[in-house]
Amino acid sequence: MSRLTLSLTRDPEQVRAARALRHAVFVDEMGATTPEAEGDAFDDACDHLILHDPARTDLGVVATLRIADGADLTAREFDLSVLERQGPRLAEPGRVCLHPDYRGGTAGFILFKGMLDVLRARKVDFAVGAASFPGADPVRHMPALRRLRQEALAPPNLRPVARGPGAIAVTGEAPRAAMGEVPALVKSYLRAGAWVGDGAYVDRAFNTVDVCMVLDLARVRLPAFAGAWTGDGS
Repeated sequence: MSRLTLSLTRDPEQVRAARALRHAVFVDEMGATTPEAEGDAFDDACDHLILHDPARTDLGVVATLRIADGADLTAREFDLSVLERQGPRLAEPGRVCLHPDYRGGTAGFILFKGMLDVLRARKVDFAVGAASFPGADPVRHMPALRRLRQEALAPPNLRPVARGPGAIAVTGEAPRAAMGEVPALVKSYLRAGAWVGDGAYVDRAFNTVDVCMVLDLARVRLPAFAGAWTGDGS
């Protein structure tokens, strides 16, 4: 793989290229049915991290995510009031996706480190965002959701709670082996030191079950391997 180039931008042409990758991942691959999977009103207010491979100009953008101030989109699915009351500066990474050819390698690590660099430069206290299990079937995902709660539930003063019509409770226990069904993006957040909120949210338009990740920038650990993110969306 050639040397990859990462940029932070709001350039409309670059954002359109990022949207093309989102469409391929979220719509074509994961089965989302909402136009918001490709682009939404939040895009204009976000900064976009975009990864290119100069040797593969035919692909356009090979990995992308966006960063928003605050956490307005996540707040549609999760009650963040317990976190917001403390007055921290929040940022919301989202719409993470990688081209299939770039999953499990350095591209995910570069994107992840680039995100951390931006958040630290902006003196963000917490990164908060929804991360997705593919397929809107909570029964299928419940063992993994239970194990995730057992291993990484946020402390009470930092714990978002699922709310709204798609909210589901996650209770009970599951064997450690259930972590094998947790998506790579969620595992990457965990390796960096993140916690998970209480409950989950079934998003049928995106064909996902979402959990809320809370990453305290003061305790973040950079994953010490290249395959940090493999492209599961959020």
